[in-house]
Amino acid sequence: MAKFKDEVANNTHRFFINKLPELLAFAGCHEDVLLSGRDLSIPKVSSSNKNSAESLIFRIDMSLQYVQAIKLALNTMPPLYKQVIELTYFKHLRIFQIAQQIGYAERTISNLKNEMLKDFAIRFFAVQARLGIEDKDIIDLTKKLKK
Repeated sequence: MAKFKDEVANNTHRFFINKLPELLAFAGCHEDVLLSGRDLSIPKVSSSNKNSAESLIFRIDMSLQYVQAIKLALNTMPPLYKQVIELTYFKHLRIFQIAQQIGYAERTISNLKNEMLKDFAIRFFAVQARLGIEDKDIIDLTKKLKK
């Protein structure tokens, strides 16, 4: 696994590698949904934790909300940042392949990666708040992630 000098960039990298596939699977989505124009807006479900079916519906709803927040955060990023994140984490290309595809030097892409990941972390936090995700449920990539 890549190790970034910056903790926020490292948290965001781990989020894309470990947590995103889990959220997509639970929401019944594939990575392509993040790249499409499809709207994921759905009614919110409250959970009183009375039964396991309700709890499962609540967890699926939360996963869909997180996926929507990821999509919105990506769509507000500068085009270069968004493109590199998509090629890295959704298309699973390596730095030299990304550089060839978009016409930038490998060193440029490598140097910008920390900045792009930190930018995503901040936007993702803001979008979650804007979507009305409760403070206790917000995934904050600027802090140490829980395992």
